[in-house]
Amino acid sequence: MVVATWIEGITHRPRKLFILATLVAVVVVGFIDYITGSEFSFSVFYLLAIGVAVWFVGAPFAFFVSILSVAVSLAGDLAAGERYSSHFVPWWNASIVLAFYFIVVWLLARLHDLYEEMEVRVRQRTISLTNEMAERERLEKELLEVSEREQQRIGHDLHDSLGQHLTGTALASQVLKEKLTLRGIPEATDASRIVELIEDGISLLRKISKGLHPIEMEADGLMQALEELAANSRLMFKISCCFECESPLLIRDASTAGHLYRIAQEAVSNAVKHGKARNIKIQLETLEDGMALHISDDGIGLPDSFSESTGMGLRIMAHRASIIGGTLTARHEESGGTTVSCLIRLKSNRKNGPDE
Repeated sequence: MVVATWIEGITHRPRKLFILATLVAVVVVGFIDYITGSEFSFSVFYLLAIGVAVWFVGAPFAFFVSILSVAVSLAGDLAAGERYSSHFVPWWNASIVLAFYFIVVWLLARLHDLYEEMEVRVRQRTISLTNEMAERERLEKELLEVSEREQQRIGHDLHDSLGQHLTGTALASQVLKEKLTLRGIPEATDASRIVELIEDGISLLRKISKGLHPIEMEADGLMQALEELAANSRLMFKISCCFECESPLLIRDASTAGHLYRIAQEAVSNAVKHGKARNIKIQLETLEDGMALHISDDGIGLPDSFSESTGMGLRIMAHRASIIGGTLTARHEESGGTTVSCLIRLKSNRKNGPDE
């Protein structure tokens, strides 16, 4: 990876610079070849210039450099006073070396083509994977948003349709009870009990509707929703559940507030159902560079295989945290119980908490 980056960085340099460097290298090697005499062969050292020519300039120029290298080497030997038994010998030797250079050029050119092809494929695959990941994240986010909207719609429908129907039924039952009471019929007590049951059903329906659509559009909606979550948890599960927020934390982004609420809701549910907790604390905390949501309990704690857990609840909580730019952690406390935390880092600090 480091070598590929280094090569890519060098490749972006001007082509003329490599041409000049290659020619200078041939001249330098040829000069050294001349002054050392014909007893020492420097043919292999010309390969450096040839390799640079192939990789950074091109095969045609590399063939030219090969011919130039052979000519310089041959000229150096002749100038140094080398004597041959026949005029055919130096040309034969030069042809052998030149053929070797041409083979090296062909191999390096082929290797360079394969390298560039691999780079193109890696680049295309990287772009494809990036697009696929972005599309998957978009679809996952859209799926959660659709789920939230559907829950809100169901909550409104329950409140507006079934709620009104139960209210009408309660009024009709109340009228029936009054009529039975006026006539002195003993079943008036049963009618009164029916009215109470219907009113309890209306109260339960309102709580369910509120749970499906808990966050109001105001900036302090999350604090109110978490306060109601704690109160409903106390009534529903018969446990101690409290909400703490030392300083007002205003969140004006409804999506962020909604995801944080669902994380708290799921964490409380897990603490009761799986952790057998009897005391739960929901806490919103303002940090210097962001905010944090903590849900602590005194339950039996996390299982040993928690890090490898594939539970949908935990995965959804972690995914919700990632969507709003946060990180989810869950740790077993030494004193017992579990703390689930969602930490959101912000680029800028705000006195009243995050508003985006």
